[in-house]
Amino acid sequence: MGRLFWKIFIGFSFTLLITVGGVGGAIYLNDKSPSTEEGFLSDRRADFVVGITANALKYGSEDGAKALFDTWPGHKRPTVLIINDHDQDILGREVEPETLRRAINALTLDPPPTSVRKVKTETGNEYILFIPAGSADSAGPLKYSLELQIFIALLASLLFSAGFAVYLSRPIKLLRKASRKLAEGDLTTRVSPELENRNDELTELGQDFDYMATRLQTLLDAQRLLLHDVSHELRSPVARMRLAVGLAQQQPDKLASALSRIERETERLDELLGQMLTLSRLEAGIGSESSDNISLTDLLAEIVQDANFEAQAVGSSINFQASNEVLMQGHYELLRRAFENIIRNALKYNHPGESVEVSISKNDQHEILVEVRDHGPGLPEDEIRNVFQPFYRVPGADKPGNVGYGLGLAIAQRAIERHHGNIVLKNCQDGGLCVCTTFPSDIEAATTA
Repeated sequence: MGRLFWKIFIGFSFTLLITVGGVGGAIYLNDKSPSTEEGFLSDRRADFVVGITANALKYGSEDGAKALFDTWPGHKRPTVLIINDHDQDILGREVEPETLRRAINALTLDPPPTSVRKVKTETGNEYILFIPAGSADSAGPLKYSLELQIFIALLASLLFSAGFAVYLSRPIKLLRKASRKLAEGDLTTRVSPELENRNDELTELGQDFDYMATRLQTLLDAQRLLLHDVSHELRSPVARMRLAVGLAQQQPDKLASALSRIERETERLDELLGQMLTLSRLEAGIGSESSDNISLTDLLAEIVQDANFEAQAVGSSINFQASNEVLMQGHYELLRRAFENIIRNALKYNHPGESVEVSISKNDQHEILVEVRDHGPGLPEDEIRNVFQPFYRVPGADKPGNVGYGLGLAIAQRAIERHHGNIVLKNCQDGGLCVCTTFPSDIEAATTA
């Protein structure tokens, strides 16, 4: 057993022992007979037994008292002495003269004690009734010794304290073992199944532990997948560069085309590493501490103007709508990267000849709302949440010759969340995908017409 068990066990045992000792002591002192001074018992049990015997003697004479003793429950008769006029007990029991004298003197008190009585029968005989000191069976078979009572109370308190200590310390012991297994790399460790029969704060602590373990498992799995995807994305352009170098060495006449290939792959590597660095800095919270007043309207207009050159090459266009100028507090470069990735992603999957629609406004809650809508194939509903994962690409969605890295929306989401915003993807009823971005009103710097 651990230290917590012993602390709980000793604490509860000590408390129960004090309680039992206090209550037992009070009862003992209340019922204790002052036999050392009076020579006869004068507690409530003695009053009760003497009273019953007095009634039997008064209405049934000596035969009634003897019949009472003969039918008394249990194996022992009550030790009530019934003294006649000759100072003798009617059952022939020994009577101490001093005890008898004290009992006779007690009858002269005002009022006399109820544990000593003088009874006159219907035949005119008088008797003195009392229980001498030292009688252990005066209360009949229901009386237990004080030692036995203390032993039972002690045993009951120890058993209760042990059971309650185990009940409290067991979940903590399970959490300790589970945390060690989790630290050793067993991410499947859970404690809720073993605490399902409880309904208290320790159960909630176990559920929080399981939630933490699940989150750790998810994050580590995502990290492993990210490392796998990064190595794959880096290996492909490097392999093509090595192939181009080998081709140039074997065929010097194709040196120009090989160098051109190496240049393209170098640009792709540079773009990939730049996006990975941006994603890493966003997840680490680096580079977004500064905050400036930004015209989000001008920022979107600039991005749309640059992207329109690419749109014209495929026979498309990007329409931008903004009725008012919206100023907000934020990091210019992060917002530019976020919306540039969103708009270029929309243009990438937009059908040729169709336009991409970009708008900025304020909704009913006075939040800043930016919508980017394309007229492409949209996304399967079960893939909408997955596209925000780094290096994730929807199977079969990439166009030939236009393959991305799967980092654009991941960067956009983290940049927008860094500004306390929210990004939501939803399929339009008439086709295409709509990207809705909202920023809270408290991030707004000023709005002018």
